[in-house]
Amino acid sequence: MAYRILALDGGGAWALIEVSALIALYSKSTTGHQVLSDFDMVAANSGGSLVLGGLVEDLALGDLLGYFEDEAKRKSIFSPTSSIVDQAVQSLVGIGPKYSAEDKLPAIQRLLPNRGNLSMDKAIAGVTRAGTPADVHLLIIGFDYDRNRAIFFRSAAASGPEWGTGDTVDVTLAEAIHASTNAPVNYFDGPATFPDRAGRYWDGGVTGCNNPVLAAVTEAVVIGQTPTNIVALSIGTGTVALPWPTPADPANSPYVQAIGQPGLVADLRKLAGSILDDPPDIASFLAHVMTGGGAGVPAPAQSRIVRMNPLISPMGKPGSWRPPGPAAGPMTAAQFTYLTRLDMDAVEQPQVDAIATFADLWLQGNVTNQPLRMDSDTLTPELGYITFQDAATAWRAIK
Repeated sequence: MAYRILALDGGGAWALIEVSALIALYSKSTTGHQVLSDFDMVAANSGGSLVLGGLVEDLALGDLLGYFEDEAKRKSIFSPTSSIVDQAVQSLVGIGPKYSAEDKLPAIQRLLPNRGNLSMDKAIAGVTRAGTPADVHLLIIGFDYDRNRAIFFRSAAASGPEWGTGDTVDVTLAEAIHASTNAPVNYFDGPATFPDRAGRYWDGGVTGCNNPVLAAVTEAVVIGQTPTNIVALSIGTGTVALPWPTPADPANSPYVQAIGQPGLVADLRKLAGSILDDPPDIASFLAHVMTGGGAGVPAPAQSRIVRMNPLISPMGKPGSWRPPGPAAGPMTAAQFTYLTRLDMDAVEQPQVDAIATFADLWLQGNVTNQPLRMDSDTLTPELGYITFQDAATAWRAIK
C-alpha cells in the first residue's frame, strides 16, 4: 500500500485555490476528516497551513472555502498594523509591514474553536488514514527567527538512529499555523510569538519550503518509508510564469517578463516577495527524483508526485501569446495583468473574486496546470500534467 502525502503550498488568500481543488476532487459536503482519511501525512506552509487547520477542525470543504471567501474572516487574519512608523514607510516607499502579528493568533483560534487550542498530537488524535491504525502525521513548516533555521512543527516524532531526532512539538495547532503564516518584511510587523512559550517565528516560506512537498517526502523517508513507496499530491496557490521577451513579441507586451531596473527599493520589494516563489517547480521536481522518477509508475501517471497548481501564464507561443481562458472567450489583457500583479495578501472582495474566477478556469481546463518541469522561455511542458483533469487522473491512478 503506497504511503500517501498531501502537501499544501503557502500563498495567503490564494489558498482558496487549494480548497477549490479539494472540492473538485471530493465535494463541498466532504468533511475535513474524510479528506484526511485518504492520507498518511499532510504537510503545509503558510496559507496552506490554514487549509490544514480547517481539515483538522473537520469543516465541510464548502465551509472551509468560506475562510477565504468571507471578507471579515480574511481581514481578521490580515489585521492592519497599529504602528504609525510602519504605515508611513509603506505609504512612502511601498515596502514594509502592513499587518499585525499580535492580532493574528487570536483570529486563528477563533477560526479553529474545537481543535486549534489542542497540541498538534491531540488535535489529530483519532484521525487516521482509512484502514490504518496510526494518526495522520501533521507537518507544518516555520522559520525560527532567533536561530535562523527551519523548524518543523510535527504531530509525531520523526526520529531514527540514521537520522537523528525529530521531536513532536509542544505547541498548539493554532500556534503552529500562526508561526507558519507570519510572512515578514512586507506583510506582518514582527515575528510570531506564543503566549506561554518562548520562541519567535517567521513564515516557513523563508526556509525555501513554500511548497512543502520535498520536506514531506524527506519526513516520510525518515519515519521509515521506502522512497518508491511514497506518492504525493502537491497543491499550489497559483504562480506567475511569464516567458522571456523575444524580438517577435510586441514592445510592452503584458504576456512576457518585464525587465526591471535593479535598485535598493526594487530589490527589497523583490526579496520580500521571493518567499512565495520557492520556486515550487524545483521542490516538485526534486521530490520526483527522490521518489524514483517515473520508473514503475502506472499509466497514465508520469511520476509519484502529482502537482496541481494553476499557472498565471499566457497561452500560445513567442510572438503570438494570448491570455488564458477558453479560446472563444479568454481573459482580457487587463484581467491577466491584474492577476500577475496581485499580491498574496489579497483581502479586498474584488481581488478574491478575481482569484476565484481564475481557479474556476483552471479547474475547467482553461488555464495551464504547472508541470513538474518546463522550458521557462517557451512554457513548453517537459514532465508533468498540463491540465487539472490530467493531474486528477494521474492521482487516481497512483493513490
